[in-house]
Amino acid sequence: EYVDSILETVRWLGFEPHNVFYSSDYFHQLYDLAVKLTAKGLAYVCHCTGAEIKAQRGGDERGPRYACKHRDRPVSESLAEFQKMKEGRYASGEAILRMKMDLQSDNNMMWDTVAYRILYTSHHRTGTEWCIYPTYDFTHCLCDSFENITHSLCTREFTMSRDSYYWLCDAVEVYKPVQWEYGRLSVTKTVLSKRKLLKLRDRGFVRALDDPRLFTLPALRRRGVPALAINAFVRELGATTANTTIDVARLDNHIRDCLGEIAPRIMAATHPLRVVLENLPEDHLEQVEMPYKPNDESFGTYTVPFTRVLYIDSSDFREVDSADYYRLAPNKSVGLQGLSRTITCTEVRRNADGSIAELVCHCDTDGTRAKPKTFIQWVADCPKLGSPVRLEEVRVYKPLFKHDNPQDVGEGSDGYLLDVDEDSLVVVKGAIADVGLCDWIKKYAATEAGQKELGQHNVETIRFQFKRIGYFALDKDTTLTAADIEGGQFGGAKLIMNRIVTLKEDSKKDSA
Repeated sequence: EYVDSILETVRWLGFEPHNVFYSSDYFHQLYDLAVKLTAKGLAYVCHCTGAEIKAQRGGDERGPRYACKHRDRPVSESLAEFQKMKEGRYASGEAILRMKMDLQSDNNMMWDTVAYRILYTSHHRTGTEWCIYPTYDFTHCLCDSFENITHSLCTREFTMSRDSYYWLCDAVEVYKPVQWEYGRLSVTKTVLSKRKLLKLRDRGFVRALDDPRLFTLPALRRRGVPALAINAFVRELGATTANTTIDVARLDNHIRDCLGEIAPRIMAATHPLRVVLENLPEDHLEQVEMPYKPNDESFGTYTVPFTRVLYIDSSDFREVDSADYYRLAPNKSVGLQGLSRTITCTEVRRNADGSIAELVCHCDTDGTRAKPKTFIQWVADCPKLGSPVRLEEVRVYKPLFKHDNPQDVGEGSDGYLLDVDEDSLVVVKGAIADVGLCDWIKKYAATEAGQKELGQHNVETIRFQFKRIGYFALDKDTTLTAADIEGGQFGGAKLIMNRIVTLKEDSKKDSA
């Protein structure tokens, strides 16, 4: 699964590998070179424990280094012992094959690193054929050589490995590629170390490695971030030998720019507030044509009902008005998006607990009122036409960590765990959207690309801009069948939306 996800992610980014190689393809060749290295007196079988090897390398005190007692054993003896390892005559940890390098080197990667270990675990490609497995330090350079790699690219933490990379290629007399290092790219408010990510998952801070609060590629994909945005972000930064930490806002800007081009606009309310237009008849129904993207006819249009009862987002109403507030308030008028008319709040009706139950408004039907300063979004209450579309959940993601560099928080290697923001995920129930959501999904499902993606349940490709709220995409927890789509109103679907990123505009508005 892990290996397959790498290939899937590469293809998601828009790249098709020329070929796909696995180290296990070369297990026999690697074993033969290990025998050759041992026969040349440049490798030996060691029975030391991990603690003993650490002491031989100077220990925590960084004292003098010294060879283990097996280092100078006869070549024939090491060859025989290595054969026993291969035949499974030792338990895991009882014997290892070490390369005889340079214990006095200033480079710790030359301190007789391990070439082979015993591991009684079935391999995902070779099954139980082997019980000894080559280490990364042994495999990396040799597989590069087998595959005629010209330049082996890796991050700067492998700079010290360059000496051992070249040493091993020379020792077994194979073609030697060039190793080039580049700086690791990091962004603020996250961690990217696999070990740290696993600890976050295992301790329950995140659900999985594709949790949308993380910055793994599967997590960004699940959140709804387009591959185009990631490619543009990386292309802008370029490659450097310096380790750099980039403000996450720069990535967010690329995401917004990309979504601004590809995401259709619809009206939605994360916290809907019921509005009754008192001067309209009970059965009032108009059909209003709305553009999916203003000023871009290629996106097309959709039709929404306009009725006596509708919903607005609660953040678009305030009981106490102020000079710098332009949305709805008692005895104040606003426009409705897509309509050439205004509504004026005449009454606030309350529940028994004092909370607002609904607003009563007067609708200007003849267009005589002055043009309002603000137009707010709305969603009609018209069940027979599938409005509103009810969302099972809206998941509002915020940065997982409180500080830009969570690794600097607290003491020790696990200090970043103290910086986790427990409110980084807010699950909103009861949100609604207009019928454009269903119409767009149905339209997308009719395309060749849509059929392919939805057939694989890649629902994160369905993205929207909820006007004045943010950009959202369907989460993979969504249940959406072909029957739901064909029905048009999605009555049996469970729609779960992830917030991809906020809008730049109207930063004072509470979007969640």
